[in-house]
Amino acid sequence: MYDVMLDEAKLCLDEHERKVVESSSSPPPPPVKEDSGYDYEYDSAEDEMDPVEEAKYHQQVRDSDGFDVDFCYHPFGGIMPCGCNDSDIPLAKLGLHCYNIDKGTNLQFRSVEKVNAEAISFVNYYITLEAVDPNNNNSPVTFQTCVWDSATENKERLRLITKQCRIKPQVPAAGSKRSLWLWNPDAVDKFYTGRMPNWLQDDDDDALTGPNKLQFHEVKDSELQDNEWLNLYAEIALFSERPDMETYLPLEVKNVVVRTKEDVEPSMKLKSSNAIFYMTFKTHRGSEWKAIIRQTRDGIQGHMCLEVTCMLGK
Repeated sequence: MYDVMLDEAKLCLDEHERKVVESSSSPPPPPVKEDSGYDYEYDSAEDEMDPVEEAKYHQQVRDSDGFDVDFCYHPFGGIMPCGCNDSDIPLAKLGLHCYNIDKGTNLQFRSVEKVNAEAISFVNYYITLEAVDPNNNNSPVTFQTCVWDSATENKERLRLITKQCRIKPQVPAAGSKRSLWLWNPDAVDKFYTGRMPNWLQDDDDDALTGPNKLQFHEVKDSELQDNEWLNLYAEIALFSERPDMETYLPLEVKNVVVRTKEDVEPSMKLKSSNAIFYMTFKTHRGSEWKAIIRQTRDGIQGHMCLEVTCMLGK
């Protein structure tokens, strides 16, 4: 019995020694390569535009100012078609409104035909729309506007800036200089800059009767009817809170108070380049809203900025 146990112990010892020798003589496993986070298989050629497509793209941008551009691959951003939806309508109407103010026209919106987008500090929208001229037998007009949905700066919910508003040129490359598209915030009257104002009840209990009463004008019902663009401002205000605002239309503007720095005739305040609008309106669903809209201009035709805050409730 003792001999059997001794033999088994010797066999176990021999097996252990064999494994030790094998492990010491075999080559060590390859070291585990740490993940540096860098893709060594990266091929920069994959992120380059085809030279032919790139040349075509830049030519289309030069010819149309970005309004008529075919889709192509942009590794680092560019102007691209993005389709049309209901959220483009307020932007298109705003560009048309700015043009009507600058040119003294009365072009009426009909439909959005095409939209291109460019991601720059949020998004530039290049919108081609169909309008009609009621002063010329409702003749159709192809209109183009570039609207910048800009990053907010002054506690507003939405900041829209029109950068170009025009009837589509008949000749390619007949557009304006792109340098004139740049918004100049330094040219805006300081009275209309900084943090957005509070609602009237919180800001000035005696707005219409106090020492600054000449800055304010409560818009009459007849003026509401003669200035349909105030309804557009209400739509833009609602759009800042309800991107699906089409389901809330039509809106009924209930009350508007306009404030300007200048002491001008009340009827002229609605025509001021810079103004602050306090308005209440009611939606098709029955909800009531109040909005503050600050309109500013930088002195360049086709440029208008709307800063918007909108709140549910009377």
